[in-house]
Amino acid sequence: MMFWSKSFNTLHVHLAFLVVLAVLPLYLFFFIHNADRVPQLECAILTLAATVALAIVWMGMEFLLGRWLRLLAQVSCNIAQTGNFRVRIPNLRYAPLEIRQLAQSFNALADSLEQQLTQLRHVEAELRRANDRLQMGAAAINATIYEWDLTNQTVERTPGLLKVLGYEPEETGTDASWWHERIHPDDLQPAYAVLSSALTGNSNDFEAEYRLRDRYGEYIHVWERGSIVRDEQGHPVRIFGGSLDLTARHQIEEQLRQSEAQFRQIAENLREVLWMSTPGLAQIIYVNPAYEQMWGRTCESLYAQPQSFLAGIHPEDRVDLIAVLEQKPLGTKLLEEASHECRIVRPDGSVRWVLSRAFPIQDGAGEVYRIVGLVEDITQRKQAEVQTQQLNETLEQRVRERTAQLESTNRELDAFAYSVSHDLRAPIRHIRGFADALMQRLETKEAIADAKIASYIQTIQDSSIRMTQLIDGLLALSRVGRQSLTNAPVCLRELVEAAIALVTSATPGKTIEFLVGDLPAIDGDPVLLQQVFVNLIDNAVKFSCDRQPPQIEIGTLPEDSTIIFVKDNGVGFQMEYADQLFGAFQRLHSQKEFKGTGIGLAIVQRIVHRHGGEIWAKSIPQQGATFLIRFRPAEESRSW
Repeated sequence: MMFWSKSFNTLHVHLAFLVVLAVLPLYLFFFIHNADRVPQLECAILTLAATVALAIVWMGMEFLLGRWLRLLAQVSCNIAQTGNFRVRIPNLRYAPLEIRQLAQSFNALADSLEQQLTQLRHVEAELRRANDRLQMGAAAINATIYEWDLTNQTVERTPGLLKVLGYEPEETGTDASWWHERIHPDDLQPAYAVLSSALTGNSNDFEAEYRLRDRYGEYIHVWERGSIVRDEQGHPVRIFGGSLDLTARHQIEEQLRQSEAQFRQIAENLREVLWMSTPGLAQIIYVNPAYEQMWGRTCESLYAQPQSFLAGIHPEDRVDLIAVLEQKPLGTKLLEEASHECRIVRPDGSVRWVLSRAFPIQDGAGEVYRIVGLVEDITQRKQAEVQTQQLNETLEQRVRERTAQLESTNRELDAFAYSVSHDLRAPIRHIRGFADALMQRLETKEAIADAKIASYIQTIQDSSIRMTQLIDGLLALSRVGRQSLTNAPVCLRELVEAAIALVTSATPGKTIEFLVGDLPAIDGDPVLLQQVFVNLIDNAVKFSCDRQPPQIEIGTLPEDSTIIFVKDNGVGFQMEYADQLFGAFQRLHSQKEFKGTGIGLAIVQRIVHRHGGEIWAKSIPQQGATFLIRFRPAEESRSW
């Protein structure tokens, strides 16, 4: 507005100056030619009238034209400052026709300009959004989009890949050589060859892959693709293209190559046949060299005809294998793992046993897209199975023969036991009877007064008694080994109390202290188990008879309730002789010290072993002995 105000003030001055220039020559002419004839008063009046007329004309022009021009100027100023083309000139109906036509034309022009500017703003916004998307997309994938002016050799680039290289866009400039200087020397010539071929040839597209050096001297892998723009004569003038960072892909590819190399190194050194196929064995994707060694056929033949391996299957097994494949086709969702044993016949006629296993590989949708299999040569195992079967049959035959021998031996033992119980007992009874008769006869003849004769007869009587005890012990030991076991729940406390009653009844008048703790319930033969505790308690009483009073404790160990002990305060024994305790007729003390046959502990050990348990002893001389027994748990003992 200030500009337009100043312009109109200048216009007023110019108009006034023009009026003065128009009137001043008239005044001069009039005074020069009529100064002597016209009175000065008339001249002044005439001059004033002319001036007033000119002023009226000037004011009319100011009112009729300047006012509307000033309004137009104000509207133009407002449009220039605000950009609002909707401004309208008021009171046009009072304006002259020319002004109204001018204002209408101006308003139509304003409407047209406003529409065009609106469209331009919309296009500009779309272009800005498209450019933002392009910039962000290129940056997201570590890519740079460029425009290369071949005429001026200038390049404009987006910053995507530049960030990966460690540079800011302003650091790269617009020179194309900046990029080319950073291409790996080994890749520069091949890349230039691709570009030169595209520029000089008929192709407008090219692509190349090369390594590019970053700010820190490291190289990244770049893939570039461009389109060439040519002029009317076909000369290249501009290139539009993009460069993408492929470093991550190359690293993955390198890892895949290493993984595949490791896989092949492992697979090709396997003795087993490793294979991979598409579902249904339509195509063999991989098979290792072990196939040639096992089947005697080439891998190429299997690649060419995936079903050719069936020709090597033994005719008796081929039908079964085909039936298995038809029942469980390789490639269904239901297949988890399949295994099958069969024989193969090699071209040289040799037969091998193989175990084939296959399992599916599924994609993300759960669809089977690969089948992997492993075929193992189990010929040696099959031969070992045959040998084992033959050995088992031989062993079974030997067992049957040994069983027959044992049964014969048992019968012989039964016969021996019968002989011992009848044939041996009779002479011993005769010896003892004649010794008693001899003693009575000598007493009547008063010859018994001879001490030696009495000693001899007593020795004969004691020996016959001991012989009878040994025969009884031997028979008892034999019966324990041959007697069948009955398995029943046994309350050990009740059984121990019954054993104590039996032992104490055989030693009337002797005070013995018994301490019985908590005892478990087990499964076993009640009669034989009672024999165990009768023998152990009787043994404890015998070897602590000189103690005042004898003390015998029966219970379980605090740290292990499955171990039962029988402890006394008797004479004990040396631990170096502990292994001799459970041998038949083995004694650690003389007959004069403690009477016995040496059979009791042997019977105990045999009964415990037949119940699947174990027994051992601990002692310190003159501090008593402890016998410990571990029986099988009730759940295990019920299974025999």
